[in-house]
Amino acid sequence: MLDFVAGDRRDRAILRHMVLSLFVGMLLGGVGALLAYGPDLLYALYNPYAYLLLVVVMGRTAAGFGWAVLSSVLAAFGPILSLLVATIFESNAWLVSLGGGASMNLMIANLVAIGVLSYLAKRYDRWGDVAAGGAAGLALFDGIDKAMPGGPEHVSGFWPWGVTVVAAIALGMLVSLGRGCDRVCSALIALVLGASYFVFLTGL
Repeated sequence: MLDFVAGDRRDRAILRHMVLSLFVGMLLGGVGALLAYGPDLLYALYNPYAYLLLVVVMGRTAAGFGWAVLSSVLAAFGPILSLLVATIFESNAWLVSLGGGASMNLMIANLVAIGVLSYLAKRYDRWGDVAAGGAAGLALFDGIDKAMPGGPEHVSGFWPWGVTVVAAIALGMLVSLGRGCDRVCSALIALVLGASYFVFLTGL
């Protein structure tokens, strides 16, 4: 009987987690739709970093690997649902807010990957360190895109203040997801990922 009650409570907790992932994502997407018409730098920091922080929390607190994947997907698609609703009032609102096409697909894939890696970072072994570093490294990708002059995602004024904020977010992820002295390993992985992406973009 006690096992049945415990299982029922666990199922309800998982369901609440899934619903929260979706609806908080939708709420953040609604705010993002409004900010899309504000200052470019503010919106460039909000999108996708508000959504990124959500998937980190939802992935980290998931009950299992499969649930981490599902909650990360729901958290990433929540903003899109809100922005699609915005098309009722303006037909191109979701394109303005997310960029559309390949860039939107890449952003979703990146967010889901970060959420799953945040869950895997709970492991007390070297793979946990790799996951924490990978999540922080992927968080740097969008900031590198926006800071690169002449790039398709370049945002004027993103350097140095926007880059500083993104670096602080990545550092916060390393501190919160990593474990003690093993954070050094995670930080090195994040730096390697960020540097590799920078070299790829510049064609060095």
